[in-house]
Amino acid sequence: MASPKPNPFVYFLESIVEGKLGGCLVNGLVVLMVGMVLLLPPISLGDRLLSIGYTRIGVQGGSIEEQGLEINFLPEGVTRAFRVSLDAIPRSSFLEGSAGNSLINAAESIPPNLVMRSPYYEINQRGAEPEAVLLVVPLPGEVEDINTLDLYAWNGDDWEWLPNTKIPAEDVIESQLDYLPESIVVMATHPINPNVSTNFTAGTDLPDNVRDTLVEINPRGLFLDNDGRVGGTLDELSPEVQNSSLLVVPTIRNWSDDGVVRTDLIDNMLIEEALMERHVESLVDVVERNAYQGIDIDYRAISPELRGEFTTFIEQLGQALPENKVLSVRVDPVRQISPNEWETGAYDWQAIGQVADVVKIPTFPDPRAYRQGGEMETMLNWAVGNVDRYKIQLILSTLSTEQVNGSQHTINYQEALAPIGNVAVMGENMVFNPGQQLGFTLGGLSASTGIQFDRDSGAYWYAYLDDQDVQRTVYLENAASIARKLQFVAKYNLRGVAMENLLNQSNDAQVWSVMSQFLDLVIPPVESKYSVVWRVQNEDGGVIAEEIVDLSSPSYSWTAPEGGGAYQVAASIASDRDTSAAVPRGNVAILVATPTPEPSPTPLPSPTPEVEPTEELPPAPVVVAPPAPVEEEAPPPAEEPPPADTGVAAVAPAQGNLPFAYGIQADPRGNTTANISLIKGMGFNWVKFQMAWKDVEGSPGDYGWGEWDSVINSYSSSGIKVLLSIPKAPDWARPPDDDRSVEGPPQDPNTYATFVGAVAGRYKGKVQAIEVWNEQNLYYEAGGQGRINPAIYTELLKLSYNAIKSANPDMIVVTGAMTPTGAPPPAAMDDVEYLRQMYANGAKGFFDAVGAHPSGFANPPDALYQGGDFDPARGYDDHRSFFFRNTMEEYRRVMVENGDGDKTIWPTEFGWPVWRFTGDARFTFAQQNSLEQQANYTVQAYQLGKEWGWVGTMFLWNLDYNVTAGNTELANFGIVGTPAYDALAAMPK
Repeated sequence: MASPKPNPFVYFLESIVEGKLGGCLVNGLVVLMVGMVLLLPPISLGDRLLSIGYTRIGVQGGSIEEQGLEINFLPEGVTRAFRVSLDAIPRSSFLEGSAGNSLINAAESIPPNLVMRSPYYEINQRGAEPEAVLLVVPLPGEVEDINTLDLYAWNGDDWEWLPNTKIPAEDVIESQLDYLPESIVVMATHPINPNVSTNFTAGTDLPDNVRDTLVEINPRGLFLDNDGRVGGTLDELSPEVQNSSLLVVPTIRNWSDDGVVRTDLIDNMLIEEALMERHVESLVDVVERNAYQGIDIDYRAISPELRGEFTTFIEQLGQALPENKVLSVRVDPVRQISPNEWETGAYDWQAIGQVADVVKIPTFPDPRAYRQGGEMETMLNWAVGNVDRYKIQLILSTLSTEQVNGSQHTINYQEALAPIGNVAVMGENMVFNPGQQLGFTLGGLSASTGIQFDRDSGAYWYAYLDDQDVQRTVYLENAASIARKLQFVAKYNLRGVAMENLLNQSNDAQVWSVMSQFLDLVIPPVESKYSVVWRVQNEDGGVIAEEIVDLSSPSYSWTAPEGGGAYQVAASIASDRDTSAAVPRGNVAILVATPTPEPSPTPLPSPTPEVEPTEELPPAPVVVAPPAPVEEEAPPPAEEPPPADTGVAAVAPAQGNLPFAYGIQADPRGNTTANISLIKGMGFNWVKFQMAWKDVEGSPGDYGWGEWDSVINSYSSSGIKVLLSIPKAPDWARPPDDDRSVEGPPQDPNTYATFVGAVAGRYKGKVQAIEVWNEQNLYYEAGGQGRINPAIYTELLKLSYNAIKSANPDMIVVTGAMTPTGAPPPAAMDDVEYLRQMYANGAKGFFDAVGAHPSGFANPPDALYQGGDFDPARGYDDHRSFFFRNTMEEYRRVMVENGDGDKTIWPTEFGWPVWRFTGDARFTFAQQNSLEQQANYTVQAYQLGKEWGWVGTMFLWNLDYNVTAGNTELANFGIVGTPAYDALAAMPK
């Protein structure tokens, strides 16, 4: 049987398979299949190769850890497996830019108010996004207050704040998120210029001092309407307000001035989507149409069940407002439900804080909340973990509080003082005889505690029984209590305060002084001492008598004048004896009887005397004054021979070879808590203050230490050593013929020695060094031109050394640092020559270290001037006094020449200013310094000092005068918030 004819297609396939091409195809298919097996699950070789160094996280969750940071992926947030890697980049590498080009922008974008305190934890993730993440971050070491720390993440464009919880017992910070950030960094926060806002009635005039204190006003008059639109009206702002720099952010409310809250309107708007949408559109229209800077939301008593809806409303409004407009949201008061947890009702603080630019938080009405460890502190510890602290404004009020029968209400300051009483005359008469003693008092409180001061809370209060024998307790809201509350803003580095009723004319007038200083981050402790100002005026309104007595004994005695007449006796209550801001407490009219004069007898006429010839007297001689002698210009004191050797012997041997250390000068008026944190944040352990003698000893032996005790105790207890520079003699101690327009030394150096001895004894163990005077080679520290005298200064140094060492043998005595200068007498004296003459007059053995002010001007610290013009393209470089290194090495040469090579030089002031705060023509060289140069030069100077081996403690000038003394030459040297601070913090010690 014939075989069937083969199928052509099959034959074609067979020929291919059996041929060379078939072999190639088979081999290719084998390779492809093997590749697919490797690349596809479950092997997934590609993913495995690309995921080297990554950790796999399955649906059961998991964790990853690197250098103390632990990232936990909670099972409820993992729907699919993914991979994650974690690297810890050292802080120094990150800040220096050596961690890679991709992170240079991140390092350069750190805001000046943040200081990096941890490694840069870099996180990379592949696969599904986790939705429940718990970060556990170790606390950095040597942190004074962990509640000033925050967590931040770099997202590629900006630094984002992360909500967090500090757990001191475990030395960690936790953060629970619904996403995985790209990085984690622990930042130390620092103060910013505070924002001060207040409620405002359109049409109100703003006094000048108010405009200088306020940053923002919140006009009231807008309300939520029942159809979702904006109701109410705002009167047109006055031209002075419109033309000022004040931000105008109107408030919209659901409550009226009489206290009625329309919860129905807000609840309905949140429930109905159409009303919410209309309300958002209406608010945006109000802002844009009137060119306001934003909108302030003040909706109160919202139903807690509408928490999610209110958050949605804020989110929608935040998205609808233009980017350059401010969204401010006030939340309701919170309620503590556990030691570390607070109930916030309808206000989701974390969610609101993510959207709003400002979150206004009400404070507690009970003054006891402001005591150390009280409710305010506990609440803020929690708050700064839920809302970015730089968005938080505390709501304070200038109104006082009255409590009665378990309830309380607010009253203004003058109303709070009213129950203390009005002027009353002792006795029933209102007409008095000349010379009679009259008695007056404040008639009012017969059963009262008197005004008491609670030092812990900073509050003044008093309790009394009213006419119905009901006890009332009044808490006065004055400068002292406001200052205490502002300290919380500074302590936690918050955005600022919203001061309600700040424009009330019945406020304590001293509040303005406190608020003005607060703008410079200076919050002086205020302790108001209440007194009664008695004043007597005549019929013409002239004041003929005035006396101030303590409020605890308010009576006043006055003697009626002999001339009689009508008088008015008035009393007012003053705080700190400030009569200009006293609160009137009434007056009484007094009539003093006018005596009737007795008639004079009519004189009898006398006979006319006969005229007798008079003897002619010779004319009086005219005395002609001799010609005035020509006054020759007196030689300057510096040219006089030095005083005879006083024979003073040192009471104790001077110390040598004092170790190198890091210091900086700070403003003693500044924020003590913040400055201590800043200094320790740099790894420094010395601070310098200038204590002006004239400010402490106003009269001989009358020492007014003021806040020095508190300041020094705070730094000392924090482990920071203190150098006090003590110049500036009080007027009573100075020579009668010196120039009082400038500072100068005392006539008798013993008076200064007595003072510095008192300082050494008072602060024994707390102050470690005293600098005897300051820049004595300049006329304006020496009492005037022509009075610069090294011999006189050396005598003062010797006496001071013995007085200091007698009071405290361990105290380091530093010579007054001179200013490097080549200026001629009588305005100045060459500083190197001045030092030589100090040795020539016997200064050796009467100091432990030589003080110096090696200014760098605009020259690098390692530059050495050797003559000529260092750089013809600029100035301030053609004399050795313009160079840091020259000053230091010249002083060292003089010391070695005089056998003092075992002593160290203490630069008690040095630095490089940057031209950014002032137009002072004396410091135009600062235009040549950039912020980066300032940072580099300063670090180099410290490194040079340490390498030399003959330098003791170096004090940079300065830390914070750019905060406390803006727009002055002092501010140009300040380093808070600058690259110099960050560079010094990162500098190896």
